[in-house]
Amino acid sequence: MAPMIDIIDDDDAVRESTQALLETYGYDARQHPSAEDFLSHSGEKADCLLVDHHMPGMTGLDLLEHLHAKGDHTPALVITGRSDPTMEPRAARVGVKVLHKPVDADELIRWIEEVRNVKR
Repeated sequence: MAPMIDIIDDDDAVRESTQALLETYGYDARQHPSAEDFLSHSGEKADCLLVDHHMPGMTGLDLLEHLHAKGDHTPALVITGRSDPTMEPRAARVGVKVLHKPVDADELIRWIEEVRNVKR
């Protein structure tokens, strides 16, 4: 069974292209247009989360802090197109890596595999 990746991003084009990319590398992927949408779907647990940080409502790091507080430590990567000096330390506190857009496809796959292997 292929690893399942949840893509949480408010940009439709980013979700679509990321899913297509992941599927070419043999992953299964699900899309969520917001953190709130992700939280409302309690289906199969993902092997990794790809989370945009800057989204309306709950940010990517808000979501990951919420999950960690509930004991959910699913491997995750935060992806952002905007720099914020508070983001890196905050991400480090919940144990996630921040990647800055644009992210090269091979780099993204390498980081997915790295965080999945570390959390096993």
